[in-house]
Order: sequence, then structure tokens, then C-alpha cells
Amino acid sequence: MRMAPTAFGEVLAWWAVLAVLNILFISTVSALELAVVAGGAAIAAVAARAVHTASGARLGGTRRWGAAVLAWPGAVLADLVGLWWLTARAVGGRSPEGSLKSTTLAPGTGAAWACALLSSTPGAYVVDVHGTREAAQESPTVVAHFLTADRTRLEDVLTEGARR
Repeated sequence: MRMAPTAFGEVLAWWAVLAVLNILFISTVSALELAVVAGGAAIAAVAARAVHTASGARLGGTRRWGAAVLAWPGAVLADLVGLWWLTARAVGGRSPEGSLKSTTLAPGTGAAWACALLSSTPGAYVVDVHGTREAAQESPTVVAHFLTADRTRLEDVLTEGARR
């Protein structure tokens, strides 16, 4: 009967995160808006739990999550500068550099959270994952669209080897 507390904890965690994020975007907080936030976050939290349960997803290897989270803000800033530079070049008539490349996740790195973190930056977007840790002993290979040829610290933490 351990599943009920786990499900409740997951829904509660989703509710808290979603409610706080929603409150951050409210200009003036009133009782009615807080009620709407609480109700909307509850609906979304239950839906998130349902999707998680239906997909059978697990967090996966979390060996490098701390270093990845610390590297993420720098990757976003570096990618924004790169995006600004590419936009300026495109306005000047040059074509963008972006391309699809494959790279291998570092051992012990979960594909789901690593790909979500990579995709949350302006410079990379994961489009496919080949192989999972459960199906093979080797690390998954991800195919991503990279805006520039430059690697960020986040990519260094999450992947091993060069892009191909």
C-alpha cells in the first residue's frame, strides 16, 4: 500500500511547483486569483501524475544531475549570445549554421531528464533518442539540432565524445 503515499507526494510536488510558477506571473494577487491558481495547479498536477503513470517513465540515472543543473544557466546565456550573433549574421545576409548531430549521453545520465535539460536551452533541441539503458548496457545516443558548433558546459556534463 506504499503506492498511495507515493502518488500523493508526486501530485503534491507537482501542485506546489505549478502553483508557485503561476503565482510568479500574477501581477496583483487576490483571493480569487489564488483560488484559480490552486484549482488549476491541482488539475494539472493530477494530469501530470496520470501521464507519468501511463507512460511508465522513470527518472533514470541521476549521476550528473547536480552538475547539469549548475551548468544550465551558463548554457542558456551562452546560447542566447550565440542566437543574437546568428540573428545579426542572418540580417546581414548569411545563412544560419544549425544542424542535426548525434551525441552519446555520459554513463549514468538519464535520457529523459538530460534531453529535457538540453532542449530547454536556445542552442539545442533533442529530436530523437536511440537505445535505452534498459535495452542495452551502453549509453543512449541522442540526435539533436544544435544552433552552433560551440559546446556548452551543460553539453560537456551530459554527453561524452564529440558530435557526429
